[in-house]
Amino acid sequence: MERPSLFPGTFSIPLVSSWSGANMPLRFALVFAFAATLLVATEKKSVPNCCTSRAARVSPKQVDALLEKTEPILVPCCGHKLHIEGTIVLAMAVDANGEVTCVNIVSGHPLLIGSAIDSVRRWKFRSYLVNGMKKSFCGKVALRYEATDYAVKYEIIQAP
Repeated sequence: MERPSLFPGTFSIPLVSSWSGANMPLRFALVFAFAATLLVATEKKSVPNCCTSRAARVSPKQVDALLEKTEPILVPCCGHKLHIEGTIVLAMAVDANGEVTCVNIVSGHPLLIGSAIDSVRRWKFRSYLVNGMKKSFCGKVALRYEATDYAVKYEIIQAP
């Protein structure tokens, strides 16, 4: 059955709502979960300082130079479907053996913060040497990312 149209000589096709029927509970659950995730992720919390008084503060350029091994950022639930991109800035502390001991978020997209922190916790650094002695250090790292259908691609850029 053709429906009348606003334009003469044309007809309109009835729209089928994808929000009705059997898919409604699933779609409602996904929207609710997404909204809850955003609320929790954007909640302002007091973040402890990663940098101890004994750790050397290094520039983002030095952090990049000491970086030995990175790990992939795993795509969070539904993140790949949103095709989000941007920059995440993280503050971190690394012990004398090059193991990441603390990571805090400075800025970034709420859906990727947790995955980025999990990835950075698994990174490995070369030892930071001061007068021939290994020393722990802290600094910032910035990641420019793009979440695609298959993965989160990222590159390390200069932190502000």
